[in-house]
Amino acid sequence: MAQDIIIRGQTYLGAEKVDVPLANDPGTAEFYDTSDATMTSANQSLNGVTSYSKGVKYTGNIQTKTSSDLSASGATVTVPAGYYASNATKSVASGAVTAPASISGSSATISTGSNTLTLSKTVSVTPSVTTAGYVSSGTAGNSSVSLTASVTTKAAATYHPSTSDQSVAASTYLTGAQTIKAVTYSGLSASNIVSGVTVKIGDADDDDRITSVSGSAQIPVISYDTTTHTLSIS
Repeated sequence: MAQDIIIRGQTYLGAEKVDVPLANDPGTAEFYDTSDATMTSANQSLNGVTSYSKGVKYTGNIQTKTSSDLSASGATVTVPAGYYASNATKSVASGAVTAPASISGSSATISTGSNTLTLSKTVSVTPSVTTAGYVSSGTAGNSSVSLTASVTTKAAATYHPSTSDQSVAASTYLTGAQTIKAVTYSGLSASNIVSGVTVKIGDADDDDRITSVSGSAQIPVISYDTTTHTLSIS
């Protein structure tokens, strides 16, 4: 800044600088007023740049940095201190999300239709992140989802003994009681069954499932004597 100065009794107003002849050189030494300078340390200037503050010379030590000086570990990017002449960027690896590590919830509703049963349950899902890094919105963090499952239903039914197998399909939700009727019989005794014949009631693979009776009744033997013309029954 310009100053009013006095040299050998002579006043000079608004002097920007003072040039003093050198003793052994045809040039001059230039002196500027630095009283208004704010430089106080080397940490305020780029590395290798020199400056003066109130007669003190400073050499800057602020290092110049680029994108190559940035480092990333997981989801954290480290930016070292320094001067960046242009924008610096560092890519972060994409994170990986696996199946939920835990599922919890307490609310559930059941509704039935003509052929299917729908079970709906609202749960809180906490994903398990296996690889640190950037994960797009909506794929990580706590969230609520609705899980719906459909199963086949069967209303109340009555099953009567048959010569064919009767079954209920696996994974069937029974909305009503399933009744298997009992087998009834009467007059089933050995004396009412012809000898050599066995009557079985129940599963053919298990003669004792209900009952198995072998007959003892004898078939009459009829004979005719053509000489005497006699008919005999024994």
